[in-house]
Amino acid sequence: MRKQNLYYIFACFVIIFSIFYLNERQEVKKVPSSQPLANFPIELKGFIGETANPSSINFRDSSADESIFRFYTKNGDNRLIHVFIGYWENQNEEKKINPPRYTSNQWDYYWIRTKSLKLGLTAVSSKEFLNEKGAERELVYYCYIINGKIISNEYYFRFLSMLNLLLYGRNNAALLRVSMPVTDEWPVEKAEIYEESLMMEILPLLLKYI
Repeated sequence: MRKQNLYYIFACFVIIFSIFYLNERQEVKKVPSSQPLANFPIELKGFIGETANPSSINFRDSSADESIFRFYTKNGDNRLIHVFIGYWENQNEEKKINPPRYTSNQWDYYWIRTKSLKLGLTAVSSKEFLNEKGAERELVYYCYIINGKIISNEYYFRFLSMLNLLLYGRNNAALLRVSMPVTDEWPVEKAEIYEESLMMEILPLLLKYI
């Protein structure tokens, strides 16, 4: 049996056990952020940001306990990079982190893949997908943050959330979503450079806030 299949079987066992266990244990600890997300720097190395209207970013999750919406521009360029950062002090059935590839307003993802980002000497993974609605397209990166780890795999993230809940009575976590419109004149390859550069500036700082 493949190692990956064993992992999913084990994960399913943990989830089933957790459902029965959590029926008896209802209390989930709320874990505040180390620093308010509102204090996250507007200016980053090579980027300048400004607060955005949530309706102008194609992802909103009102269940987050803290969230920020920003537009960042790179080195004086006027191309906007959309940023959503959300933090959940705890999660439950009504209040949980949803995968950013599932959005409303008739948007749908065309393809999705895992990308590796280099943070100093460490490599971390992020999901990348192309979001489309008619002629509109946007390139999206996202990752989850839990226990100081940056994770792209949704199933592994759910597994760690459940494990934290079982062992420590908490399941606090965060989500980073970065996106940018793409066109024939501004293709995926160019947007990737901008978005990956911004994520590599955001992530080391974000770990200090959550």
